[in-house]
Amino acid sequence: MTQQLTRSLCIRLFSTLLLIPISWGASAFAWDSVGHRLSAAVALEFMEPDTAAKLITILRAHPRYQRDFIDQIPGDIDRDNEKQMTQWLLGQAASWPDIARGLPDGERARYNRSSWHYTDGAWIRDSAPFQGNIYLGIEAFADVDGMDRREVDSEEKVSNVVTGIDYNAAMLSNVSAPTPARAIGLCWVLHLIGDIHQPLHTGSLYTASLFETGDRGGNAIRIDDSNLHSRWDRALTESGVSQELPILISRVTGFSTPKIQGIESDWTAWMNESRSILQTSVYDGDLREAILDAESSNTDLPSQKLDDAYVALMQNISRQRLGLAGLRLAIFFENELP
Repeated sequence: MTQQLTRSLCIRLFSTLLLIPISWGASAFAWDSVGHRLSAAVALEFMEPDTAAKLITILRAHPRYQRDFIDQIPGDIDRDNEKQMTQWLLGQAASWPDIARGLPDGERARYNRSSWHYTDGAWIRDSAPFQGNIYLGIEAFADVDGMDRREVDSEEKVSNVVTGIDYNAAMLSNVSAPTPARAIGLCWVLHLIGDIHQPLHTGSLYTASLFETGDRGGNAIRIDDSNLHSRWDRALTESGVSQELPILISRVTGFSTPKIQGIESDWTAWMNESRSILQTSVYDGDLREAILDAESSNTDLPSQKLDDAYVALMQNISRQRLGLAGLRLAIFFENELP
């Protein structure tokens, strides 16, 4: 498939949506709590009640269920309201892999997996045959061929967001696995399917000197008092879950109810979408020009400002991606959960 055809497919994808090996460290979050709670809430809207009940039953076996879930329920949540409780608990589960980053040392070592949240942009597999990295003024790195999904049969073989979904999806779907392990797998599936829809977790930008080792998915590009990665993570924070949820649901329904049953889940295809967005929209012409100017003048890249048009596009894309993440969570649970 040619690059031109890939871009054409990306454009058609956006039209449809309008209707329907570097350590990034602690800064490598993808979507904030609002984002992950939104994708879980969208999923709940499309799941059968029995499926949601199965997920809550599994979640109750989580080793930290009392401390990280029950003890954290806000006072404004009606514990007697089943739907409200289910939405909050699944949202907390979707956020839990980020919560695990802040646990005490022993517990953090047991549960936190920083490298699972993103992928090296040179890593390719299946429906993601093209890199996610942007190379300005330098030759592209060699492709890194990913391990086959069927080979990811232990935690030791998990190296990125794709193999993280491979492993945890299999764990969750395995009725012979210990239920506490399935509960942890549920949290990671909810979280990582959200993460893979965040474009900046699927590649980085490289230059000859300014970003010789990459910009760590936008973490190294300052935007006012924050950075590019963080601004995308928090794109919908100000409006919040209650305001954004109806908008996200309308984005994925369009004029008809989406087909759920019999749909296969291919997270490498979802990563390929994110990489197309990364190439065409996240690192736009103005940002690339500023980076090349700093590179040519051998100076640090000054803090950048996102204009109103960029922010509006960022928010619109984030709604599309989080809405799709929620719908695809529902599709996975309905079709692959025993």
